[in-house]
Amino acid sequence: MEEILGHIKAFNPTSLSKMNAIKLLNRQDTKYVFHQRKLPVILDDLNAYYDVLEIEGERLLSYENQYFDTKDFLFYNNHQRGMLNRTKIRIRKYVESNLSFIEIKRKTNKSRTVKNRIPLISNEDIQSERVANFIESNSSVKVADLSEKLLINFQRITLAHKNLEDRCTLDFNLQATWNGKKYNFENLVIAELKQEKFRHASNFNLSLKKNKVYSGGFSKYCFSFFNLNSDLKNNSFKPKSHQLEKILL
Repeated sequence: MEEILGHIKAFNPTSLSKMNAIKLLNRQDTKYVFHQRKLPVILDDLNAYYDVLEIEGERLLSYENQYFDTKDFLFYNNHQRGMLNRTKIRIRKYVESNLSFIEIKRKTNKSRTVKNRIPLISNEDIQSERVANFIESNSSVKVADLSEKLLINFQRITLAHKNLEDRCTLDFNLQATWNGKKYNFENLVIAELKQEKFRHASNFNLSLKKNKVYSGGFSKYCFSFFNLNSDLKNNSFKPKSHQLEKILL
C-alpha cells in the first residue's frame, strides 16, 4: 500500500468543484479488472494526462455502500438473466467528506449509465418520506418492498483528465458483507472509465491496453453475492469468475 501511495503522490491534485465539470451522470461506462501488482506502472502511465482527486489532503478515498433489493432479489436476478435495463439502489457514503447520498443507478438497453441521487440529511434512511418519494419517483419499486441486502466497502483513486475529456476510477481493497459473512476481493483492482461516449483513443484506455488489461463487465454487487450466497442463481457469472481466477494468479 505504501508503494501505491507513493505513485498517487506524483499526480497533481484536483478538487471536487473542478471534478463537477465532468460529473457525467448520464454516461458510457467501461470497466476493466486486473491484478493489483499492475497498478503502480499504470498510475505512472496516467500521470501525464490526469489529475487526482484530493479531499482533506487524502488521495486514497474510502467509500461505504449499502445496497438494497427486494425480498426475491429482483435487481440481482435481472442482472443474472442478462436484462439490458437494470437498476441498483444504494446509499453511498464518502467517508473523508462525510457526505452520504441515496443513489439510483440505471443501465439502459443502449449501454448508458444514468444515475440519479440526492444527499441524505443526518439520520435519514430510505423510510423517510423525502427519500421514499425520490426512490418511487425514479424507479419501478416501492420502498416497502426493499430491504438492505449487502454492504460493500472499498478504497478508490479518482482521476480527472487534464483536458476534461473523461473521468476514471480505480477501486481496490474491496470487502463485501452479507448475513454475517464477509468476502475480501484480494489483489483485485476494478477500474472504470466514464465518458460521454466511448473513445478508444482515451489515454486511460490506451494505458490499460498497453499493460494488457482489456475491458469487460464486472458488478461489485453481483460478484459479492456470487461469493456470499450460493442459493442465488449465478450461471451467467461463472465464466467471468473463471477469468478472475486467472487474472488474480
